[in-house]
Amino acid sequence: MVIVGDSIIRGIEAQVCSRERERERESCMVCCLPGAQVGDLSGRVDRLWARAGVDPVVIVHVGTDDMHKGSLSVLQTKFKELGAMLRSRTDEVVFSEVLPVPHANPGKIEEIKKLNAWLKSWCRVEGYRFMGHWDSFWNRWDLFEEKYKV
Repeated sequence: MVIVGDSIIRGIEAQVCSRERERERESCMVCCLPGAQVGDLSGRVDRLWARAGVDPVVIVHVGTDDMHKGSLSVLQTKFKELGAMLRSRTDEVVFSEVLPVPHANPGKIEEIKKLNAWLKSWCRVEGYRFMGHWDSFWNRWDLFEEKYKV
């Protein structure tokens, strides 16, 4: 299993990888790339695969830091490129929902919701899995890094 994403996944190694069976623990890898954007992952896939094993489950959690960088169509294209690259290397790709941003204005929240709706639909059409967890994080700002606290 490979979990790759931005800073929100920092520190989850113990919770995720310790649940793996003892002999499979070595094949569990978490790669935290603070500030990572969707387009950043494409250039790192080769390095990630060096330790990933054969046909790993790949869970991707990025997108929050992309929300201010361009239009929805640009983000969709980047997700499609990343999905195609990952699919060429493994059968099991999971895209994680973009999380709400603490203290964001209503317009930004709506943009994130639109991206998530598209991401969920696209995953279904393309055969990727989609991991939704908006409700678990909405109004739970204590779960986020210090940089989001007021």
